[in-house]
Amino acid sequence: MAVPQMIAVSLPGSGTSLLADVTTALGYTSYGTMSGDPAAGPGQPGPGEVYSLLTAAYGPDRTALLLNPPHHRGSLEDAFQQAVSALWRVWWTRLGQPTTHASPVDPDVESRLARLPDTTLLKLLPGHGCWYITGLDLQRADADFLRTWHTRSQPPIVHHHRDIRDRIISQIRALSQPVDRVGSLPEHLIYRDILATRPTLDDKITLALTDPGFPGMREAHRSQWLLHHPAICVITHEELAGPLLGGTTRARERALTRLLHTTGHPAPPASAGTPPPPADGAGDDLAVGIGRRLFTAAHERLLRHHHSALLREPADPSHPPADDLPDDLPDDLPAGLRQPEASWRG
Repeated sequence: MAVPQMIAVSLPGSGTSLLADVTTALGYTSYGTMSGDPAAGPGQPGPGEVYSLLTAAYGPDRTALLLNPPHHRGSLEDAFQQAVSALWRVWWTRLGQPTTHASPVDPDVESRLARLPDTTLLKLLPGHGCWYITGLDLQRADADFLRTWHTRSQPPIVHHHRDIRDRIISQIRALSQPVDRVGSLPEHLIYRDILATRPTLDDKITLALTDPGFPGMREAHRSQWLLHHPAICVITHEELAGPLLGGTTRARERALTRLLHTTGHPAPPASAGTPPPPADGAGDDLAVGIGRRLFTAAHERLLRHHHSALLREPADPSHPPADDLPDDLPDDLPAGLRQPEASWRG
């Protein structure tokens, strides 16, 4: 049986949209850093999920009033959305992600949900959800959450990463866009201004390699444990890219097989269709090897001096080349998941 909730740790600049297309096709609603993605599913909750979350957030007496047929439907919808927002903040905090002190969420509702154990919270999140976060720092994540996960390995965690050179170029491009396309993350706003003062791409790359606060660097270093823990499903952007973006069909199928096994899907559901094509101009940003083409010899020296621990060369035995992958791939992978590039050819 497919797990109802999962966590995807996708480092900034890793081409997260490719993974989000797959998890959405498997029936998961995206939360967190990908919650604004247009491919996210509707995630309509069932009656049982509504009752469970409302009772946890407001108590049985107020829930009974909200669900009373004469009660105004708008009040029920507002109360449910308030509970979902509070649950979002509670989970976001437990995963060690930054939150704002000022929030429109009712503090009493948030406080009530925050006192619940992780096993209960997992059952309250409506529908099937995938939490997208940019890093999972063991020093910032909630201690009880980590203890529970260590004991149960639930919810499953997928670590999605990419060659550090490609991630840096992707981040530089994102932070060089107009502010409304960068998003509202405070560090993105700050580094957008900083990058604007660097006249050339070479200067921007040098800044990214030498400034430890550059978006994505700290997350990458503090999430290294994910590459080594036996319960983590590791998937690379290079595997998901497919032939059109510089990868291979075989590597993509192998990665999808691991993901299906991790999430408990014995076979892809009928609703798993072809991921949508990338937005205009996104193909180049998602291509494999863009960083190797743009990094100079000086950049490579800086990379090895400051971030040698983040280098994952093709010869690394824990990430075999695509040609060395086994042939035991499932025959029932739908065409859309097997070769997404076919849909991008228009």
